[in-house]
Amino acid sequence: MQFFSALALLGACAVAQAATFVGCSSTAVSSYNYTSPFMSYGACENACKQEACGAPTAMAISGTLCHCGKLPDQNDLVDEALCDTPCPGFDQDKCGGENTFSIFSL
Repeated sequence: MQFFSALALLGACAVAQAATFVGCSSTAVSSYNYTSPFMSYGACENACKQEACGAPTAMAISGTLCHCGKLPDQNDLVDEALCDTPCPGFDQDKCGGENTFSIFSL
């Protein structure tokens, strides 16, 4: 019976919704960090969703660093134009900027 419960849990993790862009922030509140020289929205999203089966509610990307955790405070949101750095793994994505993070809700 435990085997089937584990399978159901794994299935629930696999069908999670795609991340939604929230904005650009001057802070990233995180409980888990992931670094990749090929960072992109997808790489960060996969890392966050695999960490504790989607327990993080947000992801924040800056350059090659991905943070997974809770959404930062609304007061920390800044002009979206400040998140203009292309991601190293997929240059169509924007991975934050100088001292800023692209924030997504998971």
